Amino acid sequence: MPRARKTLLFSLAVGLLAVLAALMPPVAGLEEEWGLDLLFRLRGPRPAPAEVVVVALDRQSSKQLELPMEPRLWPRSVHARLIERLSAAGAAVIVFDLIFNEPQSPETDQDLAGAMAGAGNVILTQSLVDESVALVDARGRPTARVEIEKTVPPLPLFAEASLAQAPFPLPKVPIKLSRYWTFKPGGGDAPTMPVVAFLAFAVPEARLLEERLAGMAAGLPGFHRTPADPQPRSLVVSIERTRALFQNRPGLSDQLQASLAQAPAALLSGPSGARLRSMLRLFQAEALHYLNFYGPAGTIRTIPYYQLMQAAPAQMSALAGKAVFVGQTESYWPKAKDGFYTVYARPEAVDISGVEIAATAFANLLEDRPVLPVSLALELAIVFAWGAGLTAVCRTWPAGPAAAAVAGAILLYGVAACRLFNTSGRWLPLVLPLFGLAPLVYFGALIHDLRRVNRERRTIRRAFGYFLPNHVVDQLSRDIQALQSERRVVHSICLYTDAERYTRLSEAMDPQRLTTLMNEYYAAIFEPIRANGGLILQVVGDSVLSLWTGARPDPALHARACAAALGVAGAVDRFNQRPDGQRLPTRIGLHAGEVVLGHIGAGDHFEYRPVGDIVNTASRLEGLNKYLGTRVLVSEAVLAQVTGLVSRFVGSFVFVGKSRPVKVHELMARDDATIRERSAAPDDFAQGLAAFARREWDAAAESFRRAVQCNGTPGPARFYMHLCDEYRRNSPAEDWDGTIHMEQK
Repeated sequence: MPRARKTLLFSLAVGLLAVLAALMPPVAGLEEEWGLDLLFRLRGPRPAPAEVVVVALDRQSSKQLELPMEPRLWPRSVHARLIERLSAAGAAVIVFDLIFNEPQSPETDQDLAGAMAGAGNVILTQSLVDESVALVDARGRPTARVEIEKTVPPLPLFAEASLAQAPFPLPKVPIKLSRYWTFKPGGGDAPTMPVVAFLAFAVPEARLLEERLAGMAAGLPGFHRTPADPQPRSLVVSIERTRALFQNRPGLSDQLQASLAQAPAALLSGPSGARLRSMLRLFQAEALHYLNFYGPAGTIRTIPYYQLMQAAPAQMSALAGKAVFVGQTESYWPKAKDGFYTVYARPEAVDISGVEIAATAFANLLEDRPVLPVSLALELAIVFAWGAGLTAVCRTWPAGPAAAAVAGAILLYGVAACRLFNTSGRWLPLVLPLFGLAPLVYFGALIHDLRRVNRERRTIRRAFGYFLPNHVVDQLSRDIQALQSERRVVHSICLYTDAERYTRLSEAMDPQRLTTLMNEYYAAIFEPIRANGGLILQVVGDSVLSLWTGARPDPALHARACAAALGVAGAVDRFNQRPDGQRLPTRIGLHAGEVVLGHIGAGDHFEYRPVGDIVNTASRLEGLNKYLGTRVLVSEAVLAQVTGLVSRFVGSFVFVGKSRPVKVHELMARDDATIRERSAAPDDFAQGLAAFARREWDAAAESFRRAVQCNGTPGPARFYMHLCDEYRRNSPAEDWDGTIHMEQK
């Protein structure tokens, strides 16, 4: 399969796996736990709307006002005075995150109810309790129990005096708080406290919305009371019915937006436009919203309770038009149990209190700046494109550029995600793309490339292994500079072979058949060389050059070389028994000495080969077989200290182009009982050599003649018989010592 097609298919597969991963609940949990956390940390705190103020019930206020340390024991007449001061200052909405579902005293309760009724804009929090209910069968027998969450309203006195009451259910630690409900689940879609406070605060926008809705849904109650109303309207009921209307009529939002387009421009832009958009989103969206925190505890403007009670009227005027949330804050009362574990929770910091959470949710609605995750379809498209794109880059580009591309993509995506989050609250997925897919794809591609490179390296090494010794291949794989620097002087035994009749065969056979024949031939002679530890360094035509190397002369190394030579001779004998009649008799020469072993060449071509006289001498020994009629000739340097072999001395020779004589032996076989018995018999050839050295040509010729007739070794004997005849006619010089000077290779 072409590489481009494989890359495409692999990229698509990774993209699909990324989509499957994004659909897994644990991954979604990590996005909320870590991804959203990271976006808040990178963004840092931001200013909260000036319209939101938190009034803190704290220890300092208890001391200054000489009140009990527990806020629930404060006289309600104190809260009544606070409401009166806030109402006189012009506070738009007053929200109490305090529970008033138990009586305190008739006087203080009546004071608080009167203050609420006088202000007309006080919203109270409803508490929630878990209740176990027994289920019974038709006969009244219990069958099971179910747990339900029950809303506990404030005392009727306070409920009648307040503008509205609403719950604000939130999870407690150790769950990290990141969302809140705009409408209470499992409770008839009752609006929660921030929603009620928002609709009570945004009066112009709410009235514009109810005007437009009046023409679309007859009998729908309005959000706010007016002097012309024959009966008071319930804000909570109006919100619930409006929510139901949006849920039952999916196209209502589009119709309403078209209708609102005709409203005055001042109501469609700026803060009013944001509030209208927030209302539309509120009624048509899911009930669970993400909180867009402004910062750690105390980021929203917080005023201690006692300061408002002691402030002058001029100071109180700063609260005109504000939404005031009254409650116990964790930042001012560290031992309180009203704190929540949020993104800004730190071991050294104070958790954000429930009243601050409510104020945060209200402020988000006011600004129309909630945290909005991208749609599931867009998220899946992002992770698919991200995974497939990175995979294509990492599988196509080299590791360095691919790493730079991945790092650049991470940076650009991270900057874009942060910018989008900071400006609009849009939340792009971070954990899976940046911390899951990016490193996984890059390192996966890197590992794949490494495995591919290792496969290629092993293939190349295997290929080089056919031409070079393993240790040389290992060295070159580590440092190519060894081509020019690696040369060493070693003691070596050189084995050189040459096949007879090769030229005749190459002329008579087609190249394909000749190649097949020679491959079989080389397979036969390579086996004994490798079996005895030899290095096959060169194959040229029908010749093979092999080496045994060591730091110094070693009889064991010499013995292995001799064993390989005899093994090659035996392998050739077996090869020449082919049924097709193709025969390649082979001559073998062995010589020992020092060589320089290394890479020889220049420019762009090098060969690993030995350089030294022993290579040429081994070649000459191989060629001498042709004149002596022998198969395996070795120098005396090879046989030094080697035992267990049968050989015979065949003379001392000076080869063409040489000046020093070489004592030559014919290597015949490994030693055994039969060979020892034959060796003990009188040796006519040795006697002939001795006479030959004494210049006794006739005696030498007679011994050689007997050797030809009786000992079955005609080759060397005939060679010397010919020399005896020649030396009778032309006697050698007086200083001749029996050495034979070869005039041909």
